[in-house]
Amino acid sequence: MSELATLVEAAHRRAREYTTCSPEQALTYACEDTVESEYGSRELSSAHAESWLTSVCDREDIDVPSLHIARSSQNIVASASYETQSICIRGRRTCTAILLHEVAHLSCGVDSHGVLFRDEFVRLTRAHVSVSYAALLHTLFTAVGLEMSPWHASSSRR
Repeated sequence: MSELATLVEAAHRRAREYTTCSPEQALTYACEDTVESEYGSRELSSAHAESWLTSVCDREDIDVPSLHIARSSQNIVASASYETQSICIRGRRTCTAILLHEVAHLSCGVDSHGVLFRDEFVRLTRAHVSVSYAALLHTLFTAVGLEMSPWHASSSRR
């Protein structure tokens, strides 16, 4: 079995654990989890998360959301709110991929996990995590059957 086939299988297994999500959302989360376990992204304390988030938003020329820290939750690691232009992380530590996930929601203006969100998330990880991380994310999204724009579209902001 190829490495990609193994990762696709892992993502499908992981998606079954997201029992309260739509199939698209579950697969999106599962692909993100699979790539994070393969490559990992930088871990940040809540004290450093705000400055890193500000730096990313400044480079992307998007409004900097306020960052709130809440108690840990087994079910929710972070959330974004359009009404308050804010991101809430659960617990005192997070990683750059989680913050970028929430920035992608705010940046593209959708709360779903469809193709617009996935394209923006891949673009952000390409710019702020690594090309390898984003390439695997894009490949895995496509391999599990989720719609994606062509890879080259992730190289610049639309």
